[in-house]
Amino acid sequence: MTRPAGRGDAGPPPAVRIREVRDRALFDLDDGPVTPSNRAELAAVAKLLNVLLASLVVSSLQHEQHALLVRAPSDRAVAEFLRTCADRDRAGARLLAARIGQLGFSADHDPQHLANRSRVAFRTFPDGDLAGIVNQDLVGARIFVQTLQEAVRWVGDDDPTTRRLLERLLQEKEAQAADLSAPPCTAARP
Repeated sequence: MTRPAGRGDAGPPPAVRIREVRDRALFDLDDGPVTPSNRAELAAVAKLLNVLLASLVVSSLQHEQHALLVRAPSDRAVAEFLRTCADRDRAGARLLAARIGQLGFSADHDPQHLANRSRVAFRTFPDGDLAGIVNQDLVGARIFVQTLQEAVRWVGDDDPTTRRLLERLLQEKEAQAADLSAPPCTAARP
């Protein structure tokens, strides 16, 4: 029997050796889904995720407030789009909170700390200032995109599950920024 070229005689990598995988899985069962192969500094990752959580909560509140300020019948599609953005931000915040819990930490939803941790500043406008509202929400989305890009690079391969979650949120925020920067007739796509 011939072996495939380049494999050598070392055998399979540790990740596929069943006995080693089982032994590592049995180590520290209280850690839940976090296994020894996760190389991330978990406290630092949880802190980062709490910053992103605060940013999404503040962003969702801002979108909701802005949707309420858009009252012209001709702008109802924009208001509905902003409500959809608020809903997506809340869903993203729930995903981040769940991941923080999986890592063994607590998600911080304390209203006294949210604004201080958020990368997105909450700003409101007079009723009907559609240009100001859309511009502020676009700026917030772009800030979040940059923050998520940096977070994805920082997490890297040390915690693939967290990285995939961040990439998913990044994709959603990039789509949101694209919709907000589109001409008004297409900016309201849900």
